[in-house]
Amino acid sequence: MDISKVSSMLNADMGMSKSKTQSAALVPEKPVAVPIKVQQEVSEDCKLLEHTKYSLEQLPDFDLNKVEQIRQSLVDGSFELNLEQLAETMVQQHG
Repeated sequence: MDISKVSSMLNADMGMSKSKTQSAALVPEKPVAVPIKVQQEVSEDCKLLEHTKYSLEQLPDFDLNKVEQIRQSLVDGSFELNLEQLAETMVQQHG
């Protein structure tokens, strides 16, 4: 079995494809200028979203007073959990 014949065929094929890519790579392409349109006005929806985003960023992630009330009710044993109401609320929220 002569392995040099197989490798020489691969080298010949690679040499051909290499020369094609090299000749294409040598021709520089001219950059194409694309005009950029300047937006003249911002839509009302965008303004509303920006205002809402700022308002939401000002709110805390959770209500500290509510957390303290729940914590205290757990400590003193007065915390009640209505499972039917919880299930109904879950169905309303998530379908």
